[in-house]
Amino acid sequence: MSLTIHPRRLVAAAALVAAVSALGPFDIILRPTARVPDATGHARLIYASSPFGIAVTADGRARYDAQVTVSGLPAPSTLGAYRAYVAWAVSSDLSRWHRLGAITNGTSTVGSAELNKFLFVITAEADSAPPKQGGPVVLRGASPSTWLQSFLSHPLFRGIPPG
Repeated sequence: MSLTIHPRRLVAAAALVAAVSALGPFDIILRPTARVPDATGHARLIYASSPFGIAVTADGRARYDAQVTVSGLPAPSTLGAYRAYVAWAVSSDLSRWHRLGAITNGTSTVGSAELNKFLFVITAEADSAPPKQGGPVVLRGASPSTWLQSFLSHPLFRGIPPG
């Protein structure tokens, strides 16, 4: 059995890939919590490299490489028994936390975010590669697809540690 692709469909697919690729990169403004009121930053999401134009997971979610630029973060130890700041991609219902990588003041390139709708969270942690989030949130932002959803009432973003 051979697969024949109609030339019009091929042109339409190429146009779609070009149009969607032109949408990125996306910048997420990172807002400080009360623990680090002078910190500022942003995360830049760039479509991950792919021979097909846009990288996606096996189930069709977009993959973004994340580059984080922050300033004004104090030494993690000033917040308690912490040694590193870690960036996370968090599902909008806060049930899944995917560690992206350790960050410092300046620009850090971290792992790939593979959620269509997510929060971008930076926490202080006891270790630079913790298996799960355990420290306080210091900076937070949201992917463009979450802009119509409010997380302000969630305890995590009011400085209350997770139970």
